[in-house]
Amino acid sequence: MASQFRFRLTGVPPDQAIKMINVDPNLTVAEIKKNVQKEYKLNPILQIQFIFKGKVLPDNLKFAKIGIHPKKDVITVMATQAGGC
Repeated sequence: MASQFRFRLTGVPPDQAIKMINVDPNLTVAEIKKNVQKEYKLNPILQIQFIFKGKVLPDNLKFAKIGIHPKKDVITVMATQAGGC
């Protein structure tokens, strides 16, 4: 059952930064990153990291195991370009 989680994208104007995104907590962080990428219309070449309570969330972790409160907590989304020369 999907819940709405609050995501905040770094480095964009405040009116575009926060989005409520429907997420199935039984999915892994890696699977949810794909949804978030679509919602924010991020370029697929960007590397996305979720940060929650100061920790980077590993891709293989199930969202339900993290203990994020859908309405109160905010997941920070950091998008970086993969390292080139």
